[in-house]
Amino acid sequence: MFVYFRKMTAALATCLLVAQCSTIEREAGYPGGNLGYLADRHAIFAKGQEERVNRHLISLALVAPLIAETARTSGEAKLSSHRIADLYAAISKLKKAANICKLALNAEGTLLVTGDGACTIEQITPTEGSSFHFETLSLEVSKSLNDALKQAYDNLNIKAGAKSFVKLSPSDMLKNVFNARRLVPILMDYLATFRDVTLVFGHSVAESCGPKTGWETKFETACQDVNYSFKALMNRTRTLDADIASEERPIKDVLDASEAAINAGLPWTLSKVQVAALLFKVNRACRKLEALAKAEDENFTGCAVDWSEVQKSNAPPVADAKANSGSIAKADTTNNVNALINQF
Repeated sequence: MFVYFRKMTAALATCLLVAQCSTIEREAGYPGGNLGYLADRHAIFAKGQEERVNRHLISLALVAPLIAETARTSGEAKLSSHRIADLYAAISKLKKAANICKLALNAEGTLLVTGDGACTIEQITPTEGSSFHFETLSLEVSKSLNDALKQAYDNLNIKAGAKSFVKLSPSDMLKNVFNARRLVPILMDYLATFRDVTLVFGHSVAESCGPKTGWETKFETACQDVNYSFKALMNRTRTLDADIASEERPIKDVLDASEAAINAGLPWTLSKVQVAALLFKVNRACRKLEALAKAEDENFTGCAVDWSEVQKSNAPPVADAKANSGSIAKADTTNNVNALINQF
């Protein structure tokens, strides 16, 4: 994606000279702009604002451990911690805005404008925003994700293109480290994270499948495939034929079935438990970065939070506390984590 922004500058200049330009048309007319289009085509399809926030959360859960594994010095650890803290703040702000004057359809398909109570002028504040500011705030998240992934690649001293950011797929990651054997352990850690996140994602899709009134017929086949993929994963037997066994990918089957259900139009949500599971992985990455940073700066505080302070229900914000110079205020990060778990 960091390459994408540079290319976009050139594309904008070029498109000013022609009558039509599909990239600029997508920037103006597609949810999330051209990056949203690429994410829908190459990653998880997200048809609504809530689903787009959830896609950002999944990206965060994949990117944060990757950044932590690539950091090798105290300086890199500090920069990486700030990238993750910025992502926490940006996604939290986006999620809160999406729930203010929320855009939704009723059972008859008529547009409703709902949210936290009546949609009022007071709710649409310059600092918080609302669903009517979602596109602008979503771009801020995309920029933060760009900075975070760029940090990981800078730590590795390698280059990557826009699709590597958008997709974050094992095959793309493998291409980037293929010629650097020293990076194989990092790749293995990333692939383990990918498997974990895949199962959280698949579990969320299975829960979204129902039972929901009126959905059974429309999504019956797709949801049956999701449930079957989990059944096949959990009830596996040893395949005696080595050739057949070498082709088995039961976790990938969960991913494929889940994506197919979403592509069919299944409304998809993340529960509090699933969001917490994703953010717990992020917090582990933050703890690793903080430990590395403290090797040279024992007073540094990073993006890690005390998990005992993460609330299972809505709670008053944690009191602010001054952070050391160059550090991250833990209260801010804790409040952002709580907001991400408890909103929607």
